[in-house]
Amino acid sequence: MKTKETKQIKEYAGIPASPGIAIGKAFVYDNVNFWIEEKSIPPDQVDHEKVRFITALETVVKEIKALKDKLEETVGKENASIFDPHIMLLQDPAVIEETFAVIEECKSADFAFFRTTRKITKAYKHVDDAYLKERVSDIRDILRRVTSRLLNAETSSFTSIDSPAIIIAPNLAPSDTALLHSSKVLAFVLDAGGRTSHTAILARALDIPAVLSVKGISTEINPGDTIVVDGNRGKVLVNPSAEVIENYKKEQQNLDRLRKSLDVIRELPALTKDNVRFSLFANIEFPEEVDAITAYGAEGIGLYRSEYHFLLNETTPTEDDLFSDYSKVAELLAPKPVIIRTLDVGGDKISHLFPAEHEDNPFLGWRAIRVSLTHRDMFKTHLRAILRASASGNVAVMFPMVSCMDELEEALEVVNEVKDDLRNEEIAFDEDIKTGVMIEVPSAVMIADKLAKKVDFFSIGTNDLVQYAVAVDRSNNRIANLYEPYHPGVLKMIKMTVDAAHNNNIPVAVCGEMSADPVAAILLLGLGIDELSMVPSYVPPIKHVIRSMTMQTAREIAAKALDCEKASEVRDLVDTEYLKLQI
Repeated sequence: MKTKETKQIKEYAGIPASPGIAIGKAFVYDNVNFWIEEKSIPPDQVDHEKVRFITALETVVKEIKALKDKLEETVGKENASIFDPHIMLLQDPAVIEETFAVIEECKSADFAFFRTTRKITKAYKHVDDAYLKERVSDIRDILRRVTSRLLNAETSSFTSIDSPAIIIAPNLAPSDTALLHSSKVLAFVLDAGGRTSHTAILARALDIPAVLSVKGISTEINPGDTIVVDGNRGKVLVNPSAEVIENYKKEQQNLDRLRKSLDVIRELPALTKDNVRFSLFANIEFPEEVDAITAYGAEGIGLYRSEYHFLLNETTPTEDDLFSDYSKVAELLAPKPVIIRTLDVGGDKISHLFPAEHEDNPFLGWRAIRVSLTHRDMFKTHLRAILRASASGNVAVMFPMVSCMDELEEALEVVNEVKDDLRNEEIAFDEDIKTGVMIEVPSAVMIADKLAKKVDFFSIGTNDLVQYAVAVDRSNNRIANLYEPYHPGVLKMIKMTVDAAHNNNIPVAVCGEMSADPVAAILLLGLGIDELSMVPSYVPPIKHVIRSMTMQTAREIAAKALDCEKASEVRDLVDTEYLKLQI
């Protein structure tokens, strides 16, 4: 989605689906405009076409199984299992019978399968559900692969990439993504997709930077354009100035240098020059990301998002499903903390498991803790899994988007009910499990002093707090420039939250995008934040910043920032001080 344009730079905003920075030339790949013309066959060719069709299905099943086996070696069984639905659909008797029926109308096998799959995708498209709509990409992938076998055509044009490039496409099927190699593909940018798409999951597993849901970008980019992909912030810059490229190269080099020196910095504490200690945690979505926590030197998990079970699975996850993942992570990281956020669906994360009425303003509607409190049985099942996992490690539970005391008290009431149930059933859990609240809306900031008396910690979700504080939907290209984390009003809200927490002797963390920005991190520490939680790969550079400064300097910068009238003044101030650190 285009958000800003200057004389030389086109800047687009999308969903940061896989972290990292890439700079290179665009390779435009159109794999969506796929159409099979209706072709008739003589009646005596019907049986032959059926055999051709079954042979093509069997060939593609073998290919996908081979691809899955190969992926298991690099990204693990859990990530490779995304191809199981492909295999199931290819072997589905209903799909085969439907295709046979069309062939019996004296139509070619390729057209018959095309008509069958289009019937399925049309059904998905009419469902107002993000998860199901994303499965259309999987079905198109199957159609393309089977048809390619029937027509003896090439399934992918990635083989024509001569030198490392950035893929620009309407969308990528999981099998496309699985074939990408970092030696040829620097990053990819897509018109469609979200963080829960199979393509995004594989991108993170393969460590390829990606920005998704940049609507229309594949039709605006020319092959050979110079592209900067910022997978950390969800930005794409087209033909940027030399100065912008140079700045991104420095950040890229800094990240590369820090990764190479991981063995040294991983074991070092996040300690300022004047011996003030901070805690750096990681944000994760999947159990498979635990290895990255250790690899990058994080001290635990500050935000374990629990949505993927509810977004990727076709049925409601059971208590044992959730417990299996949570306990595994808790055991692997013990005694490091694992903070599990309860379900945060709604807004831009729509789960087909919770049908809801159309909302004109979904970000102001039925989401996060409101969904859990409405579906109390599901909430109790979720909390039972979390509490049971607390017996295996240092687990805490955190409630998202609490806006008033009533919501917090009701959530804590459910926690106590679950504790009573587990005691009666003689099931082990940590009796002293900690509870926390995410501060994401202005009303929570205003009553933070009251909330702090009820919980053990705060975590500020700066992404939503900024959105609600300045009344800006950052996906709206007309006003995205007003989405400003450095707005003096936002900084004062952060300071108010910190003061309320410390006055009640509880710690406060930041787990939004600001925590992964080395420049913003200086400001956050100066405002009194105790902990930062971020994408694992950003722990080393943030740790490096902390070790390069004094706490006194950070406090002085924050004090000056709070006196600024404009966000631009804050940015200039912090950027200047950051450069002085000579990082």
